[in-house]
Amino acid sequence: MNALEELCRIPLDDTSPTPLYQQLKQRLLQLIAIGAFPEGTALPTEQQICEALGLSRATVRRCFQDLVDQGHVTRRRGKGTFPVATSAEGIDVMIGFSDEMAHAGKTPSSRLINFKKIKGGELVCRSLKVHTGTQLWQTRRLRLANNRPLRLETSYIPCEFCPSLTQNDVTSSLYAYLAEHARIIPARAEDIYEAVTLDAAEAKLLAVPTGAAALHCLRVSYDTYDRPFELSSVYARGDGYRLGISMDEHGTTLRRLC
Repeated sequence: MNALEELCRIPLDDTSPTPLYQQLKQRLLQLIAIGAFPEGTALPTEQQICEALGLSRATVRRCFQDLVDQGHVTRRRGKGTFPVATSAEGIDVMIGFSDEMAHAGKTPSSRLINFKKIKGGELVCRSLKVHTGTQLWQTRRLRLANNRPLRLETSYIPCEFCPSLTQNDVTSSLYAYLAEHARIIPARAEDIYEAVTLDAAEAKLLAVPTGAAALHCLRVSYDTYDRPFELSSVYARGDGYRLGISMDEHGTTLRRLC
């Protein structure tokens, strides 16, 4: 992936109430979160971004200073600006499970339970804004952190976005695959959370007793074009997640803590 091309693929919105430097910061954080800058790779320079996006030097400098102040990047004199390892709580963008666990200092892994192509039902297709019967990839994975089962995740993705998807592609970071091969960058998500108890099959996979408490999340994920590209149903162990809530004049933000 060419990070500069991806960063500039969609113009920033100068009519939005969100300042341009914040829009740029969010886009850079999205790219950092999905691993667009491998270890030792610098971010594009301020001058490159100014020229590519038509921004003033002051706007880009303000973005970079925020990233430095918040601990997301570090400047190395004469070498450039580089991403730094941060905690999962420190990245306020939507990221996949693999990156979430890596930022939390844990080793992520996945166990594939089911992978197949299906014709989407009415409810799933409505969430993804496609016609009923559209071909979808259905993937069910057990997600582990340090070899401990943590989440049971079922995902639906329209086949048109990634027609060549294989089983091997979904055993690690699906979001990284989508970014690299389908140029889909996760931008936002709409979640519905509820407290549930696990049935016998779910509990066995998550290595907890039948009837154990869990957190269920139904999520629709959107890309930078505001297209829904994934519907996922996630059962997370009740002893493996907490919800953090931040409230200010701009609204309320939820953060999953593990």
